[in-house]
Amino acid sequence: SHENGGSDGSDMHSRILDEAMIAGIIVSVAAGNDGPNNDGLSGMGSSDLSVTVGATDDQNTVAREDDTIADYSSRGPRKDNGDGNPLNELKPEISAPGSNIVQAEGCVTSGGCSNLINDASENSYTGRGSGTSYATPSVSGVMALVWEANENLTTMQLKEILKQTAERRGEPSLPEVDPYWNRDFGFGMVDAYAATLLAIHLKETGTTELVDPGIQNHLLSFNETDNIKLVGHSWSTSGSVESVNFRIDGGDWIEANFNSSIIEIGPITPFEWYVELDSNKFSSGTHTIEVVAFSSSQQSLPIVVQFESTGESISAYDFSSMIYILIAIISITWLSIFLSIKLGYVAKFSVLLPKLKPENNSPMDAEIIE
Repeated sequence: SHENGGSDGSDMHSRILDEAMIAGIIVSVAAGNDGPNNDGLSGMGSSDLSVTVGATDDQNTVAREDDTIADYSSRGPRKDNGDGNPLNELKPEISAPGSNIVQAEGCVTSGGCSNLINDASENSYTGRGSGTSYATPSVSGVMALVWEANENLTTMQLKEILKQTAERRGEPSLPEVDPYWNRDFGFGMVDAYAATLLAIHLKETGTTELVDPGIQNHLLSFNETDNIKLVGHSWSTSGSVESVNFRIDGGDWIEANFNSSIIEIGPITPFEWYVELDSNKFSSGTHTIEVVAFSSSQQSLPIVVQFESTGESISAYDFSSMIYILIAIISITWLSIFLSIKLGYVAKFSVLLPKLKPENNSPMDAEIIE
């Protein structure tokens, strides 16, 4: 029901979906089709933990540039539940194509199909339809794809991956709460490719279990020239961020630069960081930069970018690896010298030994001295 601002997430259906998420079942749910002037969201779509999906109109093109929010898609935010946490009112979270979607439909029994475009939907068993319920299944498919790429993800980690990798659309509606959420698109249009790549990266680096969805870290700009510069901002939805570090090609972690002291910044308050690198200090080829915000033993989802270098030198940021290699070379050299000396003594003893033996193995006379 939308009476008095709709549901605040405490309705029976929303609570059931929350329990499913806690139990490890990822849930996507339609936001509703009440348009831009809707009075809140109905039950299920108001669930705290599940992924609420809005609908876009892709204009029947493959290109995403012309995609708009569907006029019927319900807008957020959800009704405030009074728990003091404004973040769970940020619904919907994700948007996906929901207009003129080909669907399975019993056209013969229903008396006809709604076919706006001359395509396969005229084959007597499919039609086209629109609504947030048409957008939601595609998000479910993306969830399955991401989970297949990294089966160790929790439901909340998977949800955060969808939010962070979404293609941003619209201006932030509540910037004092979150700098990205928009009441039409949510955190943006779902991006299956980017979400899957990030899931694979977590699995390959063995960092999945370390990710806390409450630690936020986002890239603001990336300048790839001779002087590479990344600018981003971080915050925590509860507690604080202790550090922001970066590493090159999986090497040692190095602390990023800050425009202010992060110790003085509380929850839900973004602070900026930046990383500056000289690409000429890297060997020729493709290099990967990973930036992560840390809080205690947990970390944010990583920002992963790549850059090309035409330099011939070894990265100055991989100096520690060079030290290890140098120590190994010195150790091997000393071991070789030691063995050479030992073998030299053995060789000399082998030469002298025959001279000490009597000829023809005859007994040697001995004199006992009292």
